Amino acid sequence: MDKRHQNALTSRLEDAFLNGCSHITWNELYRWYGVQKLAARTWRDLQTRWEDISESESRLMRIEGRGGIFIYDEHCGQPVYPDTSADE
Repeated sequence: MDKRHQNALTSRLEDAFLNGCSHITWNELYRWYGVQKLAARTWRDLQTRWEDISESESRLMRIEGRGGIFIYDEHCGQPVYPDTSADE
């Protein structure tokens, strides 16, 4: 991975860590990693880089969309509407 791509990726990971989430396009991932198919190695590398940034306090989560992925800290998600069945 080129240095400038490493810097861009680190910036996105830090954005997710500091602000709750960040977006990475599919084209960026393919270009940054120099691959035509995203495989386990790519996801492992993202998690390893996340652990360095978050000091291993949480896992990196993703939501896939048509244009790319939204990445976020596992502690940042919550339901759109709370489950009220427990109150009954």
